[in-house]
Amino acid sequence: MAVIKLREKNFKLGCLHGKLQAEDKNSEAHIQRTIFLSQRIKVKRKRNSASIVRVFGYEVPLEKGKSRGRCVDLMGYDEDCNLYIIELKKKEAKDKIEDVICQINDYEKSVKEILPQIQKEFKNAFLFPIEIKFKSIKKMIIAPREFYEGKKKLLTDKTIEYGHFLDKDINIREPRNIVNIHLEK
Repeated sequence: MAVIKLREKNFKLGCLHGKLQAEDKNSEAHIQRTIFLSQRIKVKRKRNSASIVRVFGYEVPLEKGKSRGRCVDLMGYDEDCNLYIIELKKKEAKDKIEDVICQINDYEKSVKEILPQIQKEFKNAFLFPIEIKFKSIKKMIIAPREFYEGKKKLLTDKTIEYGHFLDKDINIREPRNIVNIHLEK
């Protein structure tokens, strides 16, 4: 297995790259841009309980010397200063859920190694007057509800939150509105 050199800077925080609007409304890129441009998601954990995750990273590159390489789809933080690593999937994704779980767990390991550099760049990119310290890393997979059909028994990694969105949360919404994410039970 090749040794991966992790980035130490230029995580492209707060930046959207590529086209502003994806051509295909069913693409992962469309979902990703919609969530990034809304800047926040509301994670509905229970009937009357939700938390807000402020999204600040889009296709956050992890590898040094590569313009593409391994990238975290979205990165955000909550009111308790927990860092979120978010992996997105579209309804038609052929990925095995076990592979997606391994992928996000691998991303977590890399992010832990370069967390001080990410925190420093976050402070500089968003002009925070104090040093930001993320308390812990949370992992979340977000996909349409249909992605999880027939896979719920495989959602065994309890360190990951498995969320879904409805079509109205992505495709039929006002741009200024928050994106609602419902957790799989």
